[in-house]
Amino acid sequence: MSLAQELKSQAPNCQIVYVGHKGDNFDKLKIKSHNFDFLVFINAGKFRRYHGQSLIRNLFDSKTLLLNIRDIFRLPGSVIMSYRILRRFKPSVIFSKGGFVAVPVGVAAKIRGVPIITHDSDVMPGLANRIVGRWAKVHATGMPAKFYNYPKASIEYVGIPIDARIQKVTPKLQTKYKSELGLPEDSQVLLLSGGGNGSKYLNDTLVAIANHLLEANLSLHILHLSGKQHESQVKNAYKQQLTKNVQSRVKVMGFNPDFYALIAASDLIITRAGATTLAELSAAGKACILIPAPFLADGHQLKNAEELADKDAAVVLNENVQPDELLVIINELLKNDARRWELAENLHNTSQPRAAANLANIILKNARPTD
Repeated sequence: MSLAQELKSQAPNCQIVYVGHKGDNFDKLKIKSHNFDFLVFINAGKFRRYHGQSLIRNLFDSKTLLLNIRDIFRLPGSVIMSYRILRRFKPSVIFSKGGFVAVPVGVAAKIRGVPIITHDSDVMPGLANRIVGRWAKVHATGMPAKFYNYPKASIEYVGIPIDARIQKVTPKLQTKYKSELGLPEDSQVLLLSGGGNGSKYLNDTLVAIANHLLEANLSLHILHLSGKQHESQVKNAYKQQLTKNVQSRVKVMGFNPDFYALIAASDLIITRAGATTLAELSAAGKACILIPAPFLADGHQLKNAEELADKDAAVVLNENVQPDELLVIINELLKNDARRWELAENLHNTSQPRAAANLANIILKNARPTD
């Protein structure tokens, strides 16, 4: 959405076609309102694999195997659908953010001779962009070029496009967002977010130590983004675990569309290590504890977190961390303003505020002339 906005800003007459999967679960009207002129959807196939799971286990996981076999047979049809879409709209350039929908569109673009620009947010390029990337003119990257195996001359490090409203949080801004969220001005705020779908592991771990945290830190308030599917379970767990005198200092939300407001109000954030989330945190300049998801394909979150740990830009823990260990680390950081400030500044120094503008410029520069 931020890239679409920047494209319209740099080239007001350009038209943007969004190609998605027919099973995508999002508000199409909301997407359309964010500068996309056309929305089209195809039945694309997806190759499922899990980091840390052996090839043998993947092969004999019957559910995964059957879904992969089904989706292999979808690929030719999705390429034909993509070819028809390109013939209809006659695009000047294709932008691939990765994801399984990008593969048939990229194949169709190669057949029709349409320039392709890819962008990888994570340190590890996704499978889709590794396939499509062999035909790309430019490989834009969210991380420095040293992490990617693309031809060096084709790589342009731009960072990760994020909402243009996200800016470094000042004490004045933090007070403003605390007020909007109904939090006391002098409160400390701990935010937990497990990503778009939430994380049962992170949810359960914070619930287990929340009462100790709240009793040890009398000004502490907890904002807990649980994921919609976990919301009722997490709320019930807090009711069982918390003493009555601290229950009012915990707010559970399944989802909140204004993630920046939660970031801005917080003093410390516990989250996974998704690339876009990290880009938003770095732009805002916030101290965070990262517990990367170890099972995602190619272990990209592990690599994202490792890069920040090397720069002392985040506290990075593995998913084997015990609740009592996490409790000690959180307490230490809540009581150490100087350490939180150091982590926040180091993370902010990794931000690329012009990522969307630079990426839009690359796309427009490489678009072929219209007929």
